[in-house]
Amino acid sequence: MKKTLPSTLVVTSLFPVLLMADSDLPAEIAPMVVTSDAPDYVKDNLAGSVNEISKEEIQIQQVTNVMELFTRVPGVYLARYNQGIVDSEMGIRGFSAEGTTPHAATLIDGIPSNTHSGFSEMNQLFPADISNIDVYKGNSDPRYGLFNIAGNYNIETRSDIGREVTLTAGSYNEKQVQAYAGEQTGNLRHNYFFGYRDADGYRDNEKTEKYSASGRWFYDFNDDTSLGFIARFSGIDADAAGFLDRDVAKKHPTRSADYAAQDGGEKHTNSFSLHFDHAFSDSLDWSLKSYFNHYKRERWVRFKQDTALQNRNDEEDHYGFISTLSWEINPEWKVQWGADVQKQEVLEQRFGTVGFQRERDRNAVNRDRHYEFISYGSYIQISNSPFDWLSWNAAMRADRLRGEYWDKDLNSISKNERNIYDFGTIVQPKLNVFIYPTDDVTVFFNYGQSFQHPVGKNAYTAGDTSARDVSMNDGWELGSKWAALSTLELSLSYWEQRASDEYIQLVDGSFSNVGKTLRQGVDLSFSWQANTQTMVWGNVSKIESEIQTPGATDGNQLIGVPDYTASVGVNYQLTPKLMWQTTLDSQSGSYVNTANEGGKFGKYNLVNTSLNYDAGWGDINFRVNNLFNEYYEYVYDWGTDGTDTIHSPGNGVNASLSVSYRFK
Repeated sequence: MKKTLPSTLVVTSLFPVLLMADSDLPAEIAPMVVTSDAPDYVKDNLAGSVNEISKEEIQIQQVTNVMELFTRVPGVYLARYNQGIVDSEMGIRGFSAEGTTPHAATLIDGIPSNTHSGFSEMNQLFPADISNIDVYKGNSDPRYGLFNIAGNYNIETRSDIGREVTLTAGSYNEKQVQAYAGEQTGNLRHNYFFGYRDADGYRDNEKTEKYSASGRWFYDFNDDTSLGFIARFSGIDADAAGFLDRDVAKKHPTRSADYAAQDGGEKHTNSFSLHFDHAFSDSLDWSLKSYFNHYKRERWVRFKQDTALQNRNDEEDHYGFISTLSWEINPEWKVQWGADVQKQEVLEQRFGTVGFQRERDRNAVNRDRHYEFISYGSYIQISNSPFDWLSWNAAMRADRLRGEYWDKDLNSISKNERNIYDFGTIVQPKLNVFIYPTDDVTVFFNYGQSFQHPVGKNAYTAGDTSARDVSMNDGWELGSKWAALSTLELSLSYWEQRASDEYIQLVDGSFSNVGKTLRQGVDLSFSWQANTQTMVWGNVSKIESEIQTPGATDGNQLIGVPDYTASVGVNYQLTPKLMWQTTLDSQSGSYVNTANEGGKFGKYNLVNTSLNYDAGWGDINFRVNNLFNEYYEYVYDWGTDGTDTIHSPGNGVNASLSVSYRFK
């Protein structure tokens, strides 16, 4: 990106202010979101970089993978592995979607939902169980520490009153049922969900079964106090089609290699959480959450003909407490204090197998690792609105990490013990500023620091615990949101993010330091109500990443980061009851090695279209994905120069029919 671009984008983002300089007395406008207004915290503190996906939009999309809901958000991109229980990952702010650098905190009902290595566990949900999703991009959110490097995903499950069942049938012998019930019995609000999906898959050896069952019970003792409990059980049993050579993948994308016949596995997630809320007064509120998450994943995988079938077993228990105290001193000043403790107990194992079948060879223990990882975090945030045209908030967050580790790698008899590196107190300042020069314009600026910590074995040492530090990430963003017309909203921002000593995670779970890195980009989005029948929306993000450590890779792009990502869509109301929606999701290719050799992979332009009919008693939705049957793929470089790549083709054209019935 040329050096003149940052200054150009700064001026461009302020263009609405210059244009509207002679307007009437300024006032705050609501933040632009994807489909609806944002929650109070987001609106008051983080509105500049937040997008929301509403329940109505989620229902229209009728996706089978929760991550596909995020494609409408500017700057979000996917890596679609299509490998059974390892299906997809997401990226934002120029970080790889492959999980090579875990960089986004995932919260479900305010509960942390990342594994120890940082991978999201949102696929425990079904779309019909989701009320709304907030995506925050940037470094200025003080609420979270772990994995909140480039932003966070907040998912709220449904708690509305109502009963509905959705049945879906589709390509690849897909069958799915989703059932929801929300009730109010006196002071008790209780909600239940059950989902089940069974499908054979686009490729051979790709059969998947998934279930999720959950319940919410919230009791209001009075207007000021409530206590809630949420329980969720979910599981996936899936075969995996494995990877193919480049030529075979393009000529025969539905195939699965013979050596991948045993690929697949199971994943189970259990989540339990308590939610206590109390208002001491009209101006002082307290929220306390406690939780227990259990993750179990067993995978059988063979990447290539000349590699062995391996059994990978991971079990994790996560415990935690999250406290938030909010005090509105007066209409101009607010204070929020948060604190959290998270503990993880992790078992990570790798075994050889007997005769290339799904049978562990207990005499071939490649990895037997045990982790105890504890995080302590706290922040204080002050918010102020001194004038109608200005508001700001500043925060300071601090985190400390503790833990122990032992292993018996490579069939060793003795127990190898390690202590976690002493990273000290990790201090992270945060700032958000909002200027409202007119009724129709918001200019925002945010700045923050976040941290990337080593995970797995790399976070521990048998030697000097002060020999390693976390990687600090400094980021800022300047942009504006402009209601140019009563029917047209625009948003434009320029952002940067620098890491002091970034590392990337390799396929075997080990890590490699890449050193200093720079990411920068532009996010542009619009929403236009063309007429009473037609809504047009779109977004495009230009991204550049660069390794800045002197050496062979200095100046190279980072792995798995596309040059651009874009989505555009049209919603057209054909009749008062029938709506047609068409979207185009586009993403450039990216390098698959730090040497930037062998070319870029993963580019796609996917067109999806759907018809949604409101039948009064419910909805009928017909959807076609990848309408033009475009070939696209996920690619991993087994070597270092792009000459030894393995390929996983994405789904071809496919269709589904869903019928939702709402009970009165």
